[in-house]
Amino acid sequence: MLRGKRALVTGSSRGIGLAVARALAGNGAEVVLTAEQPVEECLDVADVLAEYPDHARYLQADLTVEGEAEHLVGAAWGRMGGIDVLVNNVGTFREPPFLKLTRDDFDATFGLNVWTAVAVTQAVVRRAKAAGRGGRILFTTSLNGTRSEPAHTLYDASKGAVNALTRQLAVELAPLGFTTAAVAPGLVETPLTDFGLASSPWERQQVIDQIPIRRIATVEDVADWFVFLASDAACYATGIVIPVDGGLDAQQMSARPVTDAERGLAAVG
Repeated sequence: MLRGKRALVTGSSRGIGLAVARALAGNGAEVVLTAEQPVEECLDVADVLAEYPDHARYLQADLTVEGEAEHLVGAAWGRMGGIDVLVNNVGTFREPPFLKLTRDDFDATFGLNVWTAVAVTQAVVRRAKAAGRGGRILFTTSLNGTRSEPAHTLYDASKGAVNALTRQLAVELAPLGFTTAAVAPGLVETPLTDFGLASSPWERQQVIDQIPIRRIATVEDVADWFVFLASDAACYATGIVIPVDGGLDAQQMSARPVTDAERGLAAVG
């Protein structure tokens, strides 16, 4: 689906970003993976590079450092001769309870989850405009961007900002030949989203029971959507945010018990 496409995927040393990079390469795209660690510390990245030696390469970049987005995009553009697809995936969740939040917490979360997407996108679009090209800008957001979760104040707000950025850039960049889209996963099996669920079968089951499909997503469930959105088959879709959540967004008050009386009324009806 992606033969001839050139893609840059931020935050791609593990989790969703790594799966997206692998899926893009597996569908024929040339891909640059990137994270703040040296490649020697990214064993999973080494596997992707070995699996797709002609399609994948790695560039180390700490996008929290001023000017690093420009440097990364310049290096990726030079390596591949252009960037057709940008996947703004890098992000994190780490914050104290609401009453203990500080400006430093805010700057750290919004800096990584929102500003890096702006900075990397600017660097790509500037080069593409100079070359007379368009492209596809994709984002990893979250169901948390529209549905709140306890103890996720800054994370949820930052993902809401990414949703808004996806819509805004669809309008802002359309005259330059760019389209945008975002994938909003629910709970996905990654190191970032474990929260002890791997070591507590009871708590894990409590979560699974609230997902209509009755399982936690794999990174592959999410990555395949990026392949489609990066392809020409999705060329007319822009400004969209697609929930990939096993039905979480469709179900109201999933933990609420359904009474026997309600079940009886449903049966009669």
